[in-house]
Amino acid sequence: MVRGVVVRKPGCPLVLLLKLLIQISVAAAHDLNGLAKSVVITFEPPLLHDLVEGANHTIAVALKIRQSQFASLADQRYHLSVGSFHPEIAASPSHTEVSKSSFQYDNSSDYYTMNTDVIVHGGSLGKTGLRLRLVRAENWNEVDESWKVPENLDDSTSNVLDVWVKRSRESEKLTHAFVASVVILITFANVLMGCELDMDAVFNTIKRPVAPAIGFFAQFVIMPVLSYGIAKSVFVSRGLFSMALGLFITGCSPGGGASNFWTLLLDGNVNLSVTMTFISTLASLVMMPFWISIFGKEFLQGFSSESKINIPYAKITRSLVSLVLPLLVGVAIKKWRPEWAAKSRKVMRPFIIFVLVFVIVFGAVSNWYMFRMMTVPALLGGLLLPWCGFMFGCFASILTRRAPADVTAIAIETGIQNTGIAILVLKVFT
Repeated sequence: MVRGVVVRKPGCPLVLLLKLLIQISVAAAHDLNGLAKSVVITFEPPLLHDLVEGANHTIAVALKIRQSQFASLADQRYHLSVGSFHPEIAASPSHTEVSKSSFQYDNSSDYYTMNTDVIVHGGSLGKTGLRLRLVRAENWNEVDESWKVPENLDDSTSNVLDVWVKRSRESEKLTHAFVASVVILITFANVLMGCELDMDAVFNTIKRPVAPAIGFFAQFVIMPVLSYGIAKSVFVSRGLFSMALGLFITGCSPGGGASNFWTLLLDGNVNLSVTMTFISTLASLVMMPFWISIFGKEFLQGFSSESKINIPYAKITRSLVSLVLPLLVGVAIKKWRPEWAAKSRKVMRPFIIFVLVFVIVFGAVSNWYMFRMMTVPALLGGLLLPWCGFMFGCFASILTRRAPADVTAIAIETGIQNTGIAILVLKVFT
C-alpha cells in the first residue's frame, strides 16, 4: 500500500511578511532594551543642588558595560537622550551619539566605558530630575515623550540626576532683608499682644479644651485631607508634582503666621487664637510626620527614588520658642508695669496694621519673581486651600455652638497655615 504524501500549501504572502516584520521589530526592541539595561550610567557630581537660575552647569557622565555583555551587542548607533521631568525648571540641550566603538575597555574594572559631558541649564526656581536614556539614532528626530513622569514611577535605576535650581545671590539679598525685618516686627508685635493676653482666660481654655479640640480637628484632620484632595485634582492630574507637594505640606502645617493678628483685628478671641497656635505648633511635631508618612510619597514622582521628606524638628521648636517668649515678655509687662501695658494697647492695633501692610507690600516686592511663576492651577490651588479652611473651620465651630468670637478665631486659625514651617520642610527636602 502506497502512503499518500501531504503537500502543504504555501501561506499567504502578506501573513508571512507580517510575521517577518514582527520578528525584526522584536529583535530590534530586544537589542535596544538589552543595551539600555546593560549600560550603567553615573554622574559627577552625583547631585546638582546648586544650579542658579539662567546658568549652565556641566555634568560628567560615564557609561559602563560589563565585558561579558559587551561582546553580544550589535554595533548600531544611538543617541544619549536627556529628558527633564520639569523642563521649565531645568533642561539639557546636550545630545551625544553612542555606538559600540565609542566604548573603551578598562582593565581595572572589567568594564567597557564611555565618558561624555552633559550641560544642564537652570530655568526657574524649583526641584526636578533629568533622566538619561539611549534612543535609537533613526528615531532621534521623533517626538520622545518617554521621559514624562508616569502615574506610578518605578525609579529603581540610577539614570536620574537630581537637580535643584535656586535664585542668584543678588536676588536673595532683598529676601534676606525682608525676612530679618519681619522677624523684628513680629517679635515686637507679639510683645504687644502679650500685654493684651488674659492668662486666666488662657488657663480656662486649656482646662475646658472644647474650642482647641475643634481647632485641632480642623487643622490636623480636615486640612491635610483637604490639601491632599486639592493637590491630586489640581496639580497631580497636570503632572505638577512639585506644586502638589508644596500644597500638601502646607495643609499639614500648623496654624500660625499672621492668624493671631487677623483674629485681633477682626475682634476674635485672641486668647483662644494664641492657645490654638501654641497647641497646633507643638502637635505638628507629631502630626506632620504622621500625614507625610501616609501620603507624602505620592507627590515624590519626578524625583530620585532616594528622595525623602525631612521634618525640621529643631526649627519648629525654635519657632515655638519665638512665639512664646515675646508673649511672656508682654505678660510680664502687664503684671509688673501695668501703665506700660495700658499705653501699648493704644498703639497695638495701628502697629499690627502696619506690620501686615509691610509684610504684604515688601513681601511682594522681594518675591516678585514668584509672580512670573504664577499659573492658573497655582492660583486655583493656592486659593482653594485657605478658603476651604476658613469655611470648614467656621462651620465646625458653628455646629458646636461656639461664641462668635470663638468662631472667628477657629476659622482664621484653620484657614491660615504657618507657611514658614512648610517652607522649612521643603528646604530640607532631599
